[in-house]
Amino acid sequence: MIVGIALIAACGSTNPPTQQLTETRMVIEQAEQVGAQEFAPLELRDAGIKLQQARDAVEEKEYEKAVRLLDHARIDAEVAQVKALSAKSQQAAEELRESIRVMRQELESKNNRN
Repeated sequence: MIVGIALIAACGSTNPPTQQLTETRMVIEQAEQVGAQEFAPLELRDAGIKLQQARDAVEEKEYEKAVRLLDHARIDAEVAQVKALSAKSQQAAEELRESIRVMRQELESKNNRN
């Protein structure tokens, strides 16, 4: 029975996490597309480093290590994506506030002339 459990555990770690590599790379690319390079460069950099470390682990057939690194890389990329989207939303809100302020000024100026 113990041998059977050991074989099952070994089978799980003998397959390279190719799908997870692809998915993690895609999440990093999505983070880049929404502006993470500008708004979350450290998180994006960390995700890229961990992705490369995971690739190296796959080459060394250390699949469990690769999976852990990919999990961390994906989290870093998702954090970068959220930070970028949040920063963009804040910028848009600030631009809207500024537009409203300018419009109010113009209205007040117009009303004072009449």
